[in-house]
Amino acid sequence: MTEGEIIEQLVEFQNILLLGVSLFITIVSAYMVSLYTFLANAAFLARFFAFVFLTMTVAFLIAFFFGSSFVQSGLVEALTDLERDPNVSVSAAGRSIIANARSGVDDLIRFAVLASAIAFYVGLSLLTLWTGWRKIPAQASA
Repeated sequence: MTEGEIIEQLVEFQNILLLGVSLFITIVSAYMVSLYTFLANAAFLARFFAFVFLTMTVAFLIAFFFGSSFVQSGLVEALTDLERDPNVSVSAAGRSIIANARSGVDDLIRFAVLASAIAFYVGLSLLTLWTGWRKIPAQASA
């Protein structure tokens, strides 16, 4: 693989990552709206099946994220191998990608995405399965 092909694949990975993050935000937002409007008064079984569906969706997205992050790591490693080759001159863009990976930014992004997914999942599980938050205090009569 040439440096240009590797960089092209890494840019495509960034597009896929942003698409996955936006898809996750869309799913969480839609689920929150459904919790507030539909599931607030639904029977436990309906809430449970909605939560199972959410669990499967989030699990799929996390598995996809980890799989694609292995591909990204492999592409960075291939770029690093090119940099080590004395017959190949890696461009400034390639060197900056390698420096970015070595600095730990990629690992920080992976951790932030995973921590956010877990935090939202725990929050939504509490909102789905614990019904105490739905109790609206009685308004004082005027």
